[in-house]
Order: sequence, then structure tokens, then C-alpha cells
Amino acid sequence: MTESKFQPQRALILSGGGGRGAYQVGVWRRLEEMGWKPDMVCGTSIGAINGALIGSGWSAYRLEAFWGSLHRNDVFTLSVGRRIKYQVYRLFGKCPDWPAFMDNEPLRKILLESIDVGKMRDSEPEVVVAATNVLRAKLEYFSGEQLSVEHVLASCSIPVVFPWCEINGELYWDGGAMANTPIFPALKAGAKEILIVLLAPLAGEPIQPPATTRAALSWAFDIITIGSAKTLMQDLSHHLGMDLRNSSDILASKHFLDLGDIRIGVIAPRITTSVSSVLDLNPQEVRQRMSAGYDDARD
Repeated sequence: MTESKFQPQRALILSGGGGRGAYQVGVWRRLEEMGWKPDMVCGTSIGAINGALIGSGWSAYRLEAFWGSLHRNDVFTLSVGRRIKYQVYRLFGKCPDWPAFMDNEPLRKILLESIDVGKMRDSEPEVVVAATNVLRAKLEYFSGEQLSVEHVLASCSIPVVFPWCEINGELYWDGGAMANTPIFPALKAGAKEILIVLLAPLAGEPIQPPATTRAALSWAFDIITIGSAKTLMQDLSHHLGMDLRNSSDILASKHFLDLGDIRIGVIAPRITTSVSSVLDLNPQEVRQRMSAGYDDARD
């Protein structure tokens, strides 16, 4: 990651979660109404896409229209041909070019048509994208002149679901594999007001035990997401030398933490949703998630 050329005052952190990312669009609409403009946007996975579009100058209205135009078959496309090629390669003991179920070419095309790379690379706001280096098992951040559509695509390439992306001889998967809540660049840059948008509930009160296999799988996915969010408190603890447990409890209960020179807010869904929502772009569900994001941001 290149060093920031300025010290941002406000940072917006957008977590990953696939189709749940429509929630962030509703949050952005509320922030626009309030006149709250970030100096830095850090995104992982679907948060990287939303962040890149915000960094390209998109309004909430345009983001809503974009999400309303998406169709599952346009984004999540099974690649029968490449799966056959994969099996043939295995049969002859060769290494496949990528072991994945779906093709990311349709998503690449959508991003190329939508993202203004010049504006995304500008410093107002600065866009930071997280991706996981596959072979080095290392999280990397990209921003400024080094940032491209390919980095955004890599950031949302869910392991095994989508193929990895090769960039400058390195292979990259979804940034959410190692940091679903990429707060570290904002801390490193010295942001004073940090707003985090999660796509799973922030753990606080215990839930009822999952009653079905599907519900258990969904909650397991959310636990992984919530666990990633909790690493932000570890980052803060290391960065600021504060009481980790006490601060985590405050953030979970109040969704706000005042550390004197740094203020942190968290906006998160109030209820968990099915794990299938990660791949769900049903227009009605998208509208409901945008409304939920708006309402939670307003509250």
C-alpha cells in the first residue's frame, strides 16, 4: 500500500458480504443527507466495489440504480467449460489454471464499465482496497496510482467460488479471507472519525440456537464475519494501548466508541440473514437491505 499523501479526518470502512452489500448503499444515502463525506474509503470484497464506486464520485441515487440493475446470472455465472477443463487437467495430473466453480469475467466486465479509474485513484476520497495474496497467505492493501479494476475484482473473488486474479505475477483472492473489516489503513493514516459498516450483526446479546442446518450455516458465516470485525478492536488495542475487553463491550452495546482523539461508530444489521443472501441479488431483497441500511444509519 502506498503512503497517504494527506491525513484523513474521516474514514468509511466497508466490510464484505456479497449480496448483503446493498445494505451499505442505504447507509451511504443517509450519510449523503447528513453531509458526512469521508476523506478515505477502505473496502473489502463487496465493500471494495461499493468503495470504488463511491470513490468514482457516485451518489447514493446512482448506487441504488446500479444495485437495482444487477441480476444474479450477470454476476454469479457457472463456468461449465472451465470446470470440464479442470477435470481434464486433474485426469492427466496437470495443475489447473484456476480451481473455482464460477467465472468472474462477467463481473470484471461490469466493473470495467462502471468504475472511473482516474477518479478512483484521486485522493478525494482516497480509496483503499484489501486483497489476500494466495500463495503468501498475506493481506495486502492497494491505493492511489497502483489501484486498478483488477484489484477491486481480486478483493471480491471469494475463494473457490471465484478464481483468483493474477496481478503483476501474484495471485489474489477475496480480502475478506483475512480482513473483512479493513480498518488498519485508516488507523495508520491517522483518521480521527471512523465509521464502520458491517454486513452481519455486531455480537452483543446471545441469539437462540439455530434450529436448522441452513440456519446453523448462516450463523457460522456470521460468526466468521463478526470475528473479523472484532479484530479491529485488537488493531485498536495495539495501536492505542487501550483496554480491549472494555472497549469491545462498549462498541457491541452502543455501536459507538469515543477514544478522545479518535471516534469510532459502527452501523450493522440488527438480525442475521440466510447465508444464501451472500449470492442473492433478488430486487425485492436488495431494496429491503438498502432500506435497512438507511434506517440503521439514521438511528
